[in-house]
Amino acid sequence: MRRGIAIRASALVAALAALAALQVALAAQWIVDDDGPADFRTIQGAVDAPYVQSGDTILVRPGTYVGNVTLDDKDLEIRSEKGPFVTVLDARGGGSVVSLYQRSAATVLEGFTITGGRDQTGGGVWIYGGGPVVTRNVIQGNSAIGGYLGYGYGGGIEVYSSAALITRNVVRGNTALDGGGGIDLYYAGPSTAGTCCPILSQNTIVENSVTGAGGRGGGILSFASRPLITSSILSGNLAPSGGGIYSYRVQGNPDTPDVSGNLFFANTPGDAAGNGGWHLPGSNPHVDPRLGQGEGSDLWPCSDSPALDAAEPIAPPAPDLAGGSVSLDSDLDGSARGDGGALESRGEITSLRLSRDPSVPTSTVLSWDDARNAAVVFRVYAHDGDPFVLDGGMCLASGLTSPLLVESTPLPPGHPRFYLVTGKDAVEGSRGVRSDGTERPSSACSF
Repeated sequence: MRRGIAIRASALVAALAALAALQVALAAQWIVDDDGPADFRTIQGAVDAPYVQSGDTILVRPGTYVGNVTLDDKDLEIRSEKGPFVTVLDARGGGSVVSLYQRSAATVLEGFTITGGRDQTGGGVWIYGGGPVVTRNVIQGNSAIGGYLGYGYGGGIEVYSSAALITRNVVRGNTALDGGGGIDLYYAGPSTAGTCCPILSQNTIVENSVTGAGGRGGGILSFASRPLITSSILSGNLAPSGGGIYSYRVQGNPDTPDVSGNLFFANTPGDAAGNGGWHLPGSNPHVDPRLGQGEGSDLWPCSDSPALDAAEPIAPPAPDLAGGSVSLDSDLDGSARGDGGALESRGEITSLRLSRDPSVPTSTVLSWDDARNAAVVFRVYAHDGDPFVLDGGMCLASGLTSPLLVESTPLPPGHPRFYLVTGKDAVEGSRGVRSDGTERPSSACSF
């Protein structure tokens, strides 16, 4: 086997405050576009250009960029223009997708789908030393296969002796031979000089696996490290030991992870394991995170998800994976506290389903996910013809306390009918909320 207090509010607040400050710093900006007018065709071309200096921003337009990106002598902000759902970095099996060597917090990697990485260690993102920021990325379909040294760790992300900040990422469907199918942390803590301490906050880490016999940490392996792991979702990860997370303690090195405020579910063979007496604290409930389909992803919190408002107070509000508002009160309880995981719920009602009642052939049965907030009551609108944009449509029902309605109004022949369900806390306003967080007039239906 190659490898075996708490960092609390001040560390995470300081790290994210530094990230916010970086975003407004004055620096040169360079455009990368693979098929349109731009300063560069490739990201690596921009990185290597001698006139691109530390502190500059490389803004990447939508597209698929094949190849690898390596930063080893400049601190740059590499950001996508339109987000990870339309901007892809694909290594096509040719090594780690992105490699960051001894980069400081002034290096930011933001807004990409990172895929196709295949290397001995760190298939998706390889981080060695320093403390760079990796935020708002989808890191999926990468692998750490081992090699001439015989080990493979960190299928999605390898954090090697680094105080990296990793926040608001989806880490999904990555594999490693020996450990850390999703993320591997190696000698990153106060016992290793200059590496204290990595922070993993509000990530969604799902469906990662470790394939080798005796492997550890399907979602996360913490080896002689002391990361803060908080406000994240770890679900459906697989390893011979420690499906969700494994903490490996090395003799003479007391570092173990600080893990709190995360949701664990359906990890195999269990949520957590470790040596040296480490156990998963009770502040990390085992509960179905209730994730569903939404814009660009099927990992959005549903309206009855325990991830709503689950982020610990030490995780300051920040844009989520999709770049949404940081102030959206998705469960309408009067608090804009962040949700657990990489994506914020965009509104109260999700997963509207239509079915038929066999006993009433002309009826339509509408059902949807119930609200976690018991004070929420529901309204149902309908509109025939084009989708309603400005008005509320006709009011079918208001003041519903259960997520079900049997609608008996016949459908007009040859025309579609559009349905909308909104939820309202009795204390808050009476307008519905669109998926983008903006309010929708609702004068057609009142309580």
